[in-house]
Amino acid sequence: MDKSIQVTSSLQDYLEVILNLSQEDGVARVTDIASSLNIAKASVSQALSVLKKQGLIQQTHYGPVMLTAKGKEYARKIRYRHRVIRFFLIEVLGVSAGIAERDACLLEHELSSQTFECLIEFLEEREITPPFHREAFQGEEDS
Repeated sequence: MDKSIQVTSSLQDYLEVILNLSQEDGVARVTDIASSLNIAKASVSQALSVLKKQGLIQQTHYGPVMLTAKGKEYARKIRYRHRVIRFFLIEVLGVSAGIAERDACLLEHELSSQTFECLIEFLEEREITPPFHREAFQGEEDS
């Protein structure tokens, strides 16, 4: 992750949701973000203001929310960490999907880069390849 960007775990969740909504629905709206995160629209607006100041999103007044190139790169890294951790919990440890999803959300923010890289190495050494291999995921098409 870019060390010059200081994004809290909560703001990382916003970036991940914006990326997912943009790719699923073609657009991310404040209402959809609030619904996805199960929070009030006013809270979303405050968080978006912070993300906008950091150059991670763009939004016209009451318009859709769009990730900047820097925001999209950051969001993809967050989502990649989330997916790898979730995959590991389900496929290697046998954790149920619901619990793995919740735990992956928590771990993606707290796991150090070193530990995450060791997790990747662990999976690669055992030829346990997630269905979203690292290079293919990071180079995915913009949607």
